[in-house]
Amino acid sequence: MNEALAALAVLALMACVALTVLWRRQARDTRWLRTQIRQGEEREQLHLAAADRLGRAYQQAAAAADESLLVVDPQLTVQAVNPAATRRFGELMPESSLILYSQSLELEQLARDALGLRQTEDLERVIRVGDRPHRARAVATQDGLAIALADISDVQRLSRARQDMVANLSHELRTPLTSLRLLAETLNTPAGRSPEMVSQLTAKMIGEIDTLHHMLQEMLDLAALESGQQVVRMVRLPLAQVAEQSAAVLQGQAERKQVRIRIEVDPDLRVLADADQAGRAVVNVLHNAVKFSPAAGEIEMHGQTSPDGTWVVLSILDGGPGIAPSDLDRIFERFYRADRARGTPGTGLGLAIARHILRAHGGRVWAENRLPPDSGAALHLAFQPG
Repeated sequence: MNEALAALAVLALMACVALTVLWRRQARDTRWLRTQIRQGEEREQLHLAAADRLGRAYQQAAAAADESLLVVDPQLTVQAVNPAATRRFGELMPESSLILYSQSLELEQLARDALGLRQTEDLERVIRVGDRPHRARAVATQDGLAIALADISDVQRLSRARQDMVANLSHELRTPLTSLRLLAETLNTPAGRSPEMVSQLTAKMIGEIDTLHHMLQEMLDLAALESGQQVVRMVRLPLAQVAEQSAAVLQGQAERKQVRIRIEVDPDLRVLADADQAGRAVVNVLHNAVKFSPAAGEIEMHGQTSPDGTWVVLSILDGGPGIAPSDLDRIFERFYRADRARGTPGTGLGLAIARHILRAHGGRVWAENRLPPDSGAALHLAFQPG
């Protein structure tokens, strides 16, 4: 009996030990499982936080982008747009189709073509949206399309300006170079060997070389102005003094054409300007007026303060043929020669230099045609008041 009880006790003890081991193992597994669950939850929270930060970054990037960004589904219904698209096309209405929102058949055709591509492939082309050219890029995604529109009208305008600059520069260089070649060939002929002819031809060659040197110097000056290397020392100056000194520089040229320069500027009107640079800008604009004024004509120089007091404006008015409306915004470009300037001498850099000088002064220069019954053009130079 005692042996039976002892055996039962041993079995009971073994059972207790086994249960204890099992319980401890279960507790350990439970703690491990809880740790894994907690770590998984922490990783998920980190992933969600990272995704949220990434989403906000994408939203901020889309909001800051100059391009118009649109997201459309496979049915070409616009799902989302960025602020640039809102500024371009207006507020997005629910269930707006792409063509209804953008009012562009070319953009819808681009989207339809892009939907036929494999995912991650993109389609890019230049289209017109409204009256402006855009570079459009559409990328097919699992849920539809992402479309980016960039206005390239300024790029095309600059490209045209560069082409015009190259063409005009070639034209300006060809004239003195051709003259130099003809003069050199003349020197090499029997007729060009007489001392008198040699003297005349040499003087003409020096004149053509001076023209090339003047063009080169103006190009270097313009490059210095554009790069900000030209130092501008701003002081308070009487505007009348700037106008009178500039007129004195061109008095001889004006007298040869019998052109009168009339100055009406209040002696008390002052500007903040660099005397040399401001004078050069005025001389360049005034030279343009003398060049296009008719013989025995008159040029007027007026100074006045703008109505809001922001600017002191020197206006130079000539009685010439005026400026074609299409040229008004371009006459200040480098080497640009308007139709009225094709037959006149010059480098095509004077007004460009004047514009950069005024910009360096924190001012501006612009052109307009005079109102009837007056004829001719009016160019205005706006300085900061002194």
